Amino acid sequence: MKRTGFRPRAPRREQRDPDRLRAMPTVTPGAFRAPQPVVDAPASAPKDTPIRSQAYLRLVAQLPCKHCGICGHSQAAHANTGKGMGTKACDLQTFPLCADRPGQRGCHSFFDQGALFGKEARRLIEPAWVADTQRRIRAMGVWPPGLRYPDP
Repeated sequence: MKRTGFRPRAPRREQRDPDRLRAMPTVTPGAFRAPQPVVDAPASAPKDTPIRSQAYLRLVAQLPCKHCGICGHSQAAHANTGKGMGTKACDLQTFPLCADRPGQRGCHSFFDQGALFGKEARRLIEPAWVADTQRRIRAMGVWPPGLRYPDP
C-alpha cells in the first residue's frame, strides 16, 4: 500500500455501521420564541418626491460651465448631496458643468468622481452653484411655466 501525507478518506455510507443512531440535540419547549415587536419604533420620515423638469434641465445646459466657463458644451449636473443610492437629486438641484468632448474629459465627469474637489468642499460648493443657477435662470426671465420657484 502506498503511503501519503494525506488523511484517509471517510468510509462510504454503505460501509458505516447501520445500527448506529444519529445523535439529535434535544430542544426544550419554548426555547425558540418569535421576537416581540418594538413599541417605541421611530416613525419613518416622509420623503419628498423629487421634481422632474426636462425644460429646466435644458435651460441649465445652455449656461456656461460653472468650473471652467466654457460655453456651449454644458450638461445639467445633479448635486450629489441629499440623494440616495441609485437615485438622482431633484432637477432643481442642478448646475451646468461641461460634458466630455472627443479626446478630452469634461468637468462633469471629474466632478462626479471627486477629482475636482474633496467631499467637504463639494458640500459647500454645490448649494452655492445651485442657488446661483436658479437665480440666473430666473433673472433671464425664462423660468419654466408651471414650475414653482424654490423657497430661499
